[in-house]
Amino acid sequence: MKLFFQDARFALRGFRRNPAFAAIAIFTLAMGIGADTSIFSVANALLLRQLPYPEPERLALVSADRMANGARQGPLSWTRFQMVHDRNRSFAGVAAFTSDTFNWTGSGAPEQLAGARVSWDFLQILGVRPALGRWFNAEEDKPDGNLVAVLSHELWARGFGASPAAIGRTLTLSDKVYTIAGVLPAGFRFDSLGPVDVVVPRVFDLSLIVPSQLNGGAGFLNFLARLRPGASFARAQAEMDTLAAQYRREYPRFPDADPNFTVHVGNLRDELVFSVRTALWILFGAVGLVLLIACANVASLLLSRALGRKREIAVRTAIGATRASLIRQLLTESLLLAAAGGLLGALLSVWGTRALAAMAATTLPRAQEIHADALVFAFTAAVSLAAGVLFGLAPALEISQPDVSSILRAEGRGSTAGRRRNALRSLLVVSQVALSVLLLIGAGLLLRNFVGLRDANPGFRPGNVLTMNVSLPVARYPRPAQADFYRDLVGKIRELPGVQSAAGATALPVKPTRFTPALPEGQPEVPLAARPLFNVTSITAGYAQTMGIPVLRGREFSERDDAASPKVLLVNRTLARLYWPNESAVGKHILVGRGPAPSEVVGVLGDVRNMSMAADVKPEIYFPYAQLPGLSLNLVVRTAGEPRTMAKTIEGAVFALDANQPVTAVQTMDEVLEAGAAQPRFTASLLAGLSLTALVLAIVGIYGAIAYSVTERTQEMGIRIALGASRGDILSLVLRQGMTLAGAGIAIGIVASLALTRMLGSLLYGVSATDPLTFAACAAVFAAVALLASYIPAMRATRVDPVVTLR
Repeated sequence: MKLFFQDARFALRGFRRNPAFAAIAIFTLAMGIGADTSIFSVANALLLRQLPYPEPERLALVSADRMANGARQGPLSWTRFQMVHDRNRSFAGVAAFTSDTFNWTGSGAPEQLAGARVSWDFLQILGVRPALGRWFNAEEDKPDGNLVAVLSHELWARGFGASPAAIGRTLTLSDKVYTIAGVLPAGFRFDSLGPVDVVVPRVFDLSLIVPSQLNGGAGFLNFLARLRPGASFARAQAEMDTLAAQYRREYPRFPDADPNFTVHVGNLRDELVFSVRTALWILFGAVGLVLLIACANVASLLLSRALGRKREIAVRTAIGATRASLIRQLLTESLLLAAAGGLLGALLSVWGTRALAAMAATTLPRAQEIHADALVFAFTAAVSLAAGVLFGLAPALEISQPDVSSILRAEGRGSTAGRRRNALRSLLVVSQVALSVLLLIGAGLLLRNFVGLRDANPGFRPGNVLTMNVSLPVARYPRPAQADFYRDLVGKIRELPGVQSAAGATALPVKPTRFTPALPEGQPEVPLAARPLFNVTSITAGYAQTMGIPVLRGREFSERDDAASPKVLLVNRTLARLYWPNESAVGKHILVGRGPAPSEVVGVLGDVRNMSMAADVKPEIYFPYAQLPGLSLNLVVRTAGEPRTMAKTIEGAVFALDANQPVTAVQTMDEVLEAGAAQPRFTASLLAGLSLTALVLAIVGIYGAIAYSVTERTQEMGIRIALGASRGDILSLVLRQGMTLAGAGIAIGIVASLALTRMLGSLLYGVSATDPLTFAACAAVFAAVALLASYIPAMRATRVDPVVTLR
């Protein structure tokens, strides 16, 4: 320890004599370590940190996978829940849950609450303790049980003044009176449900669900389960496979009895981040490359600094210093630089982590849990230590074996050691360039992907379209009255000044909500379970006109297509081409779900991006809303001017029909599409920022290497000029050296990218992972900046005065 402090004091004196070197090295490391720590904070929160529940490693999410189309985490049926609940041997408890919305009235202005319907023991299985009151009991989970609710901590504070007297009071939700049983703990969140204001027992309401759907295999539930002590996920999965086989035998005609339909058991933590796992690991790998580039940069700086320390090292060796003591001294300097860089990087990462958490608030699950903790700072310390050894060891090994006699005679410029240092420095620069090119190409692919998604044709005209959601309480609006209310509402909105057209739909583009098995005319008769799934949307008359969706054949719906008229539907172009490629779809018939008779196709609409902007269009069926109504409807209104200015006026039209009816999700269609691209934008932005950082570090590395070379070869340049070399010759010589290093790095980076960018495949849509345009553009950009980085020291070389140099 005494030797360490002695070496540390010596190193600090050296840094004081050369503060510019120390500052550049520390800041370079801080950039790499800070970025690495910030991304690790995200990865730690989402991939490593356990969920905030008791024994979270035993919690499982049970959901549907459909192997035919690669769909993950789909809903399961009530019938399957009963089977899993009654027959499993791997779970200590199984609960079902689904999201819902409730209209809260009778307490000021009407408000729509985000809610959840759960099995009575859902919160007990999760292991959450009430902040106040109690959870549900089994009797309250029965169809004739008492109506009770559990409030979020925020709603309790906002609506009831955080008063303990709220327990036992009532509140009206969707025209039904519920008794408050308990309050969730502050900050409670279950990401599979999203934000929750209120939780009620009973995963279904008999007034909302058609019995044939409830008991016919319709999927609308996910399952939360807790493994028994000693049980494993593998055992639970094997048991679900066995129960799935029993389900297919007992309910062969159910739509979820398809052999391609499997039940997946996954660790709850892993399942919550399944959709972003690949992107997170790619970002973590990218930031690791940035740290490697920073380390290579600092190692190159240390080698350059050795130019001024050759005589010092030689003298110390001559008077008896061992190579081990020199290496120890040099590594101590590296570790001090790494410690300072790590400390500054940790401070930068606090800011960076907060910025990432804000950026990810609407993009990543569990974003509210992104923060630095003890593990993050331990990671920072470990990275700093590793970085110090990584960038310090190679220079220390090289510098610690000087050619003493030649250095002390000042004749060491052409020595073997000098050539080795030049080779090592060149290797570091080439490595920096290669890693930077790899990052730049990855960022280029993701940026092209994002720009392509942003500029892609969604299949309709989103400009000047305002949308908002209205959800009717079934207690006040039974099924026939729903269509009447929305017909009157849409008619009222169409009469408003500034409104060009208005309509409604149960689902918006890029936000599918309902998939139903169907049998198009001409297809072989197969059981319901074997029929393909179609995206089904109910729309009012005028929807295609309002949204700007072209009617390719036939007609759009009209007000005459009501509940009493013959059953009709519209299909999109993808469905028409898939099932009737050489004939007109108009006049064909499709049997949808368990319908007693097929419906007639009366028109074909243009394709709309109905899954997401980053997915192929799926076959879609449109029903007249009056023939397939629902409690919730998304109003779409095309306005003559700025759509946002019409929001209050349109809300007024809703309140004029029903003063207790809240209006939610007010946004323009441009905002809907923008939200759909939030995750690709987040990933592309971060990788672009990391690649820009890497590019800057690589430029500094090239500049430093060429500047050092010019300094070391000053006498050579003077001799060349004295012998008749022109300034153009000197400029060409130095530029050729810089571009040779850059060219080698670019070539290696391109080869590495061809192998590694395939990992981006799942994040790209419409862009190949080996897109030649992106590869060529990134290589050209890097070559241009490398030329600029080499040009400045090259110009300095042309200004060498041979007389002064030779003297």
